[in-house]
Amino acid sequence: MHQKPRRLVRLLAVAGAIAAGLGLAVSAAVPAIAAPAKSSVTVSAPASVTEGDTFDVTVTLHGTADVYGFDAVVAFDPAVAAYVDGSAVAPAGGFDSVHTGPGTVELASTRLGTSPALSGDIAFTLRFSAVAAGSTVFSLSTLSLVDAASTVTASTNDASSPAVTVEPAAVPTPTPTPTPSAAPAAGTDPADPVGSTAATSADDLASTGSDVTPFALAALALVIVGAAAVLVVVRRRRTGDAR
Repeated sequence: MHQKPRRLVRLLAVAGAIAAGLGLAVSAAVPAIAAPAKSSVTVSAPASVTEGDTFDVTVTLHGTADVYGFDAVVAFDPAVAAYVDGSAVAPAGGFDSVHTGPGTVELASTRLGTSPALSGDIAFTLRFSAVAAGSTVFSLSTLSLVDAASTVTASTNDASSPAVTVEPAAVPTPTPTPTPSAAPAAGTDPADPVGSTAATSADDLASTGSDVTPFALAALALVIVGAAAVLVVVRRRRTGDAR
């Protein structure tokens, strides 16, 4: 007979203590029919997930008989996936304990007190998070079954899931920053009549200044001629007085 895994031994001890406290013996509550057995094992998981997602891995023991407790170790690539603490779901009516290691999750489960042994299909589910792009299989690397009389049947490398591919998370496309447009030159924007008027006025003033120049020169010439005439008159009067 194979030696029981230590974690499962502790669980069976807890179950025995509870039964003893009730005045019952585990073995007396459910007499052993035969060594615990199973016909096959399957491990199911999604084929593809995205980095950051969570997903379930379900292990099913098919065609079991007289299973009072079991200890199962699921192995995986810790660089790709991580177990979500507290997510294990085991058959109801028992006591469960989970232990994690680098790339492994160990689930030990046992019935309690007068609970009957399990038969048929037994399933438990573990939840994982996809931590990085890559792929990994989930393997039931070891499995031990225990009947109500503490008989242990152990096996290794029972089953593996198909490879689970973790796709990289989508990288958000950055939103381009709008570039401020240059303000239109005064008088060029149809929506800016003020600017247009200001430009027109400036042009008119510049044009007016250019037209005034000949008139200013003519006025200056007249002033000079007038001054010369005054000087001539003054000189004549002085000459007449002198005579």
